[in-house]
Amino acid sequence: MERDRVTANVRRGLALERQGRIDEAIAVYQFLGGASADAQSRLGHLLLGRGQRQEAIAAFRAAAAGGSATERRMDGVRALHTENRLAEAQAALHGIVADDPRSADAWWMLANALTQAGDFDGAAVGLEKSLAINPNQGGAWYDLVRSRRLTEADRPLIARMQAAGRAITVRLDLVMLHLALGKAFDDLGDPERAMRSFAESNRIKASLARFDRPRFSAHIDALIARFTPGFLADHARGGDPSRLPVLIVGLPRSGTTLLEQILSSHPAVAGAGELAFWLERDGLVASASTPAGMADLRARTARAALDQLRAIDPQAARVIDKNPFNFLRAGLIHLVFPGAVILHCRRQAIDTCLSISSTYFAPRWDFPATPADLVFYQREYVRLTDHWRAVLPPGRFIDVAYEALIADPEAVSRDLVAKLGLPWDAACLKPERNTRAVKTLSSWQVRQPIHSGALDRWRRYEPWLGDLAELLPERG
Repeated sequence: MERDRVTANVRRGLALERQGRIDEAIAVYQFLGGASADAQSRLGHLLLGRGQRQEAIAAFRAAAAGGSATERRMDGVRALHTENRLAEAQAALHGIVADDPRSADAWWMLANALTQAGDFDGAAVGLEKSLAINPNQGGAWYDLVRSRRLTEADRPLIARMQAAGRAITVRLDLVMLHLALGKAFDDLGDPERAMRSFAESNRIKASLARFDRPRFSAHIDALIARFTPGFLADHARGGDPSRLPVLIVGLPRSGTTLLEQILSSHPAVAGAGELAFWLERDGLVASASTPAGMADLRARTARAALDQLRAIDPQAARVIDKNPFNFLRAGLIHLVFPGAVILHCRRQAIDTCLSISSTYFAPRWDFPATPADLVFYQREYVRLTDHWRAVLPPGRFIDVAYEALIADPEAVSRDLVAKLGLPWDAACLKPERNTRAVKTLSSWQVRQPIHSGALDRWRRYEPWLGDLAELLPERG
């Protein structure tokens, strides 16, 4: 009877996930606790999606303790991966697929590990093996087409994806399959079909989690109201003087990964990828109601941040956290590290938002799916970043124009390295040779030499931009 109750609750949690009711699903899995390894595994996935990294690791570890089956071993790999122990994770995955070559999930996970390490040929082999076992994995199709640029020789691959789409019923898989088809048509020079595929993906995603415009706008209002010039002046003293942290922020798809790849090519700089550290501390300032409380908050937060960054690379003079959504947290970051440099990537709005609309982001209330909501989000983002630029001290919130970086990478890179207080190193001009693991959606792109192919990308889509056309640059 107890087993039936647990099974029923796991099914309930999965149903809530499919409906986009993530908070309720998390509550169900937390209620089950150690009674179900499957529930702990799903809990880990959902917490990781929320940026709750340490909690996710604990959930994956608890799931892995539930036995020696392939899925439980993979939960152990998920914990290693979340801890950035990537070499150990890859070795464990090779062992899993050797023991269980019929596991589609294991092959897919191995392919992701190889992608992050820059082995795109090996990743493609793993993805094909995974899809041969289970072709109904929209995410695996998405990863496969993003591992390289498709050509006319890949028409059979597109036909296979279209056939899979007729059989897939899970909406999230359909979201990713349509994004994969859009990328494929884009590669083959068919922008109209690409845009239709992107639009269908975003239509389905919007049904899973609706972007809450009033709530997001109120959050921006609250940040601007809290971090006034007077508030920052009152707390100008204090904070940790360390210059170890470097933050790269901006909208996703604005060049943040490329910039991290360039700067982390410097021998004194380490790239940490997209850390959830500041996300997990969103509400801290509101909780400090006295000067002593604020001082304690700043000291504790600085210690925790520096411990994490030094664990990533104990020898580095600078460690980059390139979570783009830290544009929401620049005020808190400055309070804790008043000497830290925050690099703000800026890219032409229409190109940025077009790229966002063709890229997978998990459905959530605070990030848009539809083009109309994306236009709204972009304008709120500008409102907040304009505020940071106005209230933070000179030299702390530094704009980096993507277009300028592409046009003259050496001049821009030299300037930024100097702003980090470091001597110039020519390795920054060859970011494609950087061998660090890249966990972001741009893992293939940033391993190519710097090129101008993404500039003015909107032009080939102009007849089909729809609501995104509101972001077109003015033409004189």
